[in-house]
Amino acid sequence: MPQNENALSKDDFDKEFERVLDMIYSIGLKLYRGNEEDASDFVQSVYLFALKKLSKFSGRSALSTWLYRVAWNFGLEDLRRKKRLVTETIENFEIASEDTEPEFDETEIDSLRHHVATLPDQYRIPIILFYYENMSYSEMVAMTGIKEGTLKANVHRGKAILRKQMGR
Repeated sequence: MPQNENALSKDDFDKEFERVLDMIYSIGLKLYRGNEEDASDFVQSVYLFALKKLSKFSGRSALSTWLYRVAWNFGLEDLRRKKRLVTETIENFEIASEDTEPEFDETEIDSLRHHVATLPDQYRIPIILFYYENMSYSEMVAMTGIKEGTLKANVHRGKAILRKQMGR
């Protein structure tokens, strides 16, 4: 690892990674539809990948922010590579509904979780990023590399699919 003024020691990296471990595991659960084994493998892979890329950490943000972005990007790329389309439900998926009109009861929330989990990745991931992670479209563009118009269209189409599946 090249030395620069922002270079971190492996011990510092390990301490910070340990601190954000639950956050990275949570990302893995979201991306891998609640599969705990895949989420654990994801955490290990992100650790190795981030450690290898640590020299690219510029210090312009907190290390935890950089690790969060690395984890999402690594996971999205892994999904693209594997083209995973599984149908298990996402555990603990909750859509932030501050601005939404309808209220959902527990049965509807469970149904929504199931239907979101069955969406193709091109719709499921933008919906998770937008509603669950509360990301703006510009943040989503920076993270995924997908054009803003495409993300907006995919969120819109994903919501339309969900409405149709849920009979709304």
